[in-house]
Amino acid sequence: MLEALVAWIEASGPAVYLLAPLFTVAVAIPAEIPAMLNGMAFGPYWGTLVTWMSAMAGAQISFELAQRFGRPLAERFIPDAALVKTDRLVTRAGWPLLLGLRLLPTVAFTAINWGAGLTRMRRITFFWTTAVGILPGALVFTATGAGLGSLLSEAGGPTLTVAATFATIIVMAVMTVWLFRSSTAE
Repeated sequence: MLEALVAWIEASGPAVYLLAPLFTVAVAIPAEIPAMLNGMAFGPYWGTLVTWMSAMAGAQISFELAQRFGRPLAERFIPDAALVKTDRLVTRAGWPLLLGLRLLPTVAFTAINWGAGLTRMRRITFFWTTAVGILPGALVFTATGAGLGSLLSEAGGPTLTVAATFATIIVMAVMTVWLFRSSTAE
């Protein structure tokens, strides 16, 4: 069965990885996981391109959904004064704020997408700061995945690579749930 999964992933190519943002829009998966998987599957160069393109698509989808549906919802539940203050802060801070947040590895990618969409940030500002700001992380994590993929392939072939990939995803998912539960319990 694992061999059939490997064959399916190899036959699907980048299309599977380019469509992944449609899933990650709804589920906050750490951006490092798809980047490393892309590195394992496509190597450091093509993997970085696939990572960057899919991350840009996911970011833009999140931003657009937040502007279209999240902002009106926020306007119903958050006092006008708070929204105006936030919009003013974002406008005053401008593009350096978003670019700086994108370059910080400790700030959640998905949170920035949705948060920016709740403000009056201009679409073009969001787009270009995201395009520039995510590139260093895409390069680093995709290259890491490529190196890990090479190491695992030498150790045991593609079956071991796929097994290690799924094990990594499961560990990251469990850690995410555990961290979320421990942070909300406080």
